Amino acid sequence: MAPAPNPSTYQSYFGKVLAKRLRYVHNINVLVAISASITLRIPYGQFWWNLLFTFVYRAPVIFVALLLIKQARAKFSTVEYSSHKTLGAQIYHTLFSVQYLKNTIFYLLSGYFIHLIFIFQLPFAYDYYSLSKEYRKNPLINDEWVFYWFYPLFLSGFYSAHHLIFQRNRLNFQYGASKLRPEDSLLSKVPSLFRNALALNIIVAILAPIAYLAVKPVIYKSNIVLILILGLDTSIPSFNVSWSTLFSISFLTYHILLAWEFVNYAFNVYATIGCLDGKKPISTYSADPINTLLSGLRNVDPEYQLSRLTAFQELSYIATTNDPEGVKLRTAIYNARSRRGFIWPAILDECSLIIKETTARVNYRSASDLKVLKQNQLTIKEELRSSSSSKHVDESDIFGNSILGSPSKSPLTQNTLRNYSEIDTKKNTSPSIFNNKWYKFADTQFFIPLKAALSSALDVNSSNNKAHPIIIKLRKAIESITKQYKVYNDRFLSTNIGIFFRTTLKRDTESRVINAVNFGNATIAISNLLMHSIEEDKNGTITNSHICDVLNLLEKPIRATSNYTDYLPDSVFLSGAQKRDKRLTKNHLIAVLHDLAMSEFYQICIKFNYKLNDLVLNARAYKLAKWVIDVAIADQQQQHIKVGL
Repeated sequence: MAPAPNPSTYQSYFGKVLAKRLRYVHNINVLVAISASITLRIPYGQFWWNLLFTFVYRAPVIFVALLLIKQARAKFSTVEYSSHKTLGAQIYHTLFSVQYLKNTIFYLLSGYFIHLIFIFQLPFAYDYYSLSKEYRKNPLINDEWVFYWFYPLFLSGFYSAHHLIFQRNRLNFQYGASKLRPEDSLLSKVPSLFRNALALNIIVAILAPIAYLAVKPVIYKSNIVLILILGLDTSIPSFNVSWSTLFSISFLTYHILLAWEFVNYAFNVYATIGCLDGKKPISTYSADPINTLLSGLRNVDPEYQLSRLTAFQELSYIATTNDPEGVKLRTAIYNARSRRGFIWPAILDECSLIIKETTARVNYRSASDLKVLKQNQLTIKEELRSSSSSKHVDESDIFGNSILGSPSKSPLTQNTLRNYSEIDTKKNTSPSIFNNKWYKFADTQFFIPLKAALSSALDVNSSNNKAHPIIIKLRKAIESITKQYKVYNDRFLSTNIGIFFRTTLKRDTESRVINAVNFGNATIAISNLLMHSIEEDKNGTITNSHICDVLNLLEKPIRATSNYTDYLPDSVFLSGAQKRDKRLTKNHLIAVLHDLAMSEFYQICIKFNYKLNDLVLNARAYKLAKWVIDVAIADQQQQHIKVGL
C-alpha cells in the first residue's frame, strides 16, 4: 500500500473528493441490500416476518457483503489497459496473480455472508449429516449441505476471474474534460445489468456441479479431522443434490450476481466523474492550485494512477475551457513560478514524458514484425524516389505561400505517412548480461562472426548463387518449412481453440498504448496552452523554442501511429474478411490517437503560421508542417471558389 499523501499534494485533495463521491455508492448499497433481502424471502412466504427480519439483521448483513465489493473496487481498480496481447496470456497472468487471490477473498466473504442468511430458508439448514436406511455406526455427511457451502467458493472465484480477465475493473474515461452528472448515466445501463447477471448465473449453474464433482474428494479428505471430531462417516457420499436445491441456489446466485453488478456499476459511475467537483477543478481547493496540480502530474505511483489521470484531465480542462475561473487558472500557468523558475516547462516535461513513452510502445516491433516492416520500407523509398524525380519542389521559403502538391482531403481524416516522411526504424538494443571481459572477447572474435556467417549462408532471401549445393538445399528447406508453419499457424489461430492464442488488433493496440486517456489529455493540454498563449501570455513565458519543442514532439506520435495503421504488425491476427475490411484495419485505438495528434498539430500550425518561418524544426516536423499549410491553403482556395460560384 502506498504511503499517505502529503496534505498539500493533488492526491490528498482528490482523495477527499473521491471519498465524498463514493458515499453515494453506500446509499445505493443500502437500497440494493433491502431489495435483495425482501425478494430473497418472497418465494418462501411469511411476508411480515420477512419485513421485520430484513431490517433487524438480513439487510445489514447484505449491506456488509456489498461494502466488501465496494472496498475491492477501491483497492483493485485500474485506469490502464492490460499489457497482455492474447486472451490466453491474460487468463494465465490473471489466475496466477496475487491480485486475483486478494480480489477473490473479498468476493468470497461477500458471497458467504449472503449464503449464511439464505440457508435458514432451506430444509437442510442444520442437517450437515443424513441418516441412511442401512445400518451405520456413524451417519453420512449430507452432500447437499456441503455442495451448498461449496457454491459461494466457486461463484466468487468465477466472478472475480471474469471481472479481471475482461478488465471490468478498469475505469473507463474519455480524453478531454467535460461536466458529468452521475444522475444522467446511473439508470442508463440498468437493463444490461439484469442481462449480465442472468447470463453469468446460467454459466455458474452449469459449471458449479461439474467443478464440485471434480474437487469433491479433495474437499472431503482435506476436512478429515473435522469429520472425525463431528463423529461422521469418513466415506465420501454420492452426489445427492436435488433439483429443488439447485433451483434455490440459482435463485440466490442471481440475486448475488445482480447485487455485485449494481455495486460495480455504481462505483464506475461515481469514480469516473472526473476533475470537476461541481463547477470547480479539484486543484482550486489548494491555496496554490498550479503547484498542486503539478504534484498530481508528477506522481507515478501505481496506487495513485486514478488521481494522476484526473490531474491530466484537469490540465486539459484548464487548457481548453472558456469558463472565467478556468481562464484564470490558465493565465496562472503562464505566470506561476517555483524555486526553479516558471511552472510551464515542468508541465511541458510531464506531458512530453507521457507522449514519448506511448510513442515508443507504438513504435516497437518484434524481430519478425521488423523484418516485414523493412520490406515495406524499401517499397516506400522506391515510391518516394520516383515521385521526387518527377517533381522538383523549392523549399527555400515554404510556410504560408506554397500550394504545390496540396492534397484534396483534410488532414484530420487522411493518413499522412506517405505525404511527408519515410519510415524510420531503429534497432532495439539490450545490454549483454555477461560483463566478463573473456566473454566479450569470445563474443567479438567468435560468436558474432559465426552468427553472421550462418545467417548469411541460411538466408532464404539471399541471391548468392555461388553457395554450396548443400547450403542452397538448406535455404530451400528453411523457406518451405517457414511457409508451411505460417499456413498451419494461421489455420490453428482460425479455430475455436486458437482464440486463446490470437494477437487481435484490439488487444495489440491496447497493450501498446496502455493509458490512452493520459496521452490524449497531455496532447490536448500542451497544444491548447500554446495556442491560448498568443492572447493570454503577457509575460512571454512560452517562447519560439517551446513551440518548436511541441511541434517536434507531436510529429513523433503522428509518424508512429500512421506507420502502425498503414503497416500493421505481422503478428496481429486478421481473418480474410478482416483484411479486406479497410474500415476495421483503419479504425482502432491507435488510429484514434493519430487523428487527435494530427488535429492538434494542424491547429498549432494554423495558429502560428505567421511565425513558422522563424522556427527551427527538425526535418520531419518541417515536412509535416509544410504539408499542413499546403492543405490549409488548398482548402481556403476551394472555399473561395465555392463562394464565387
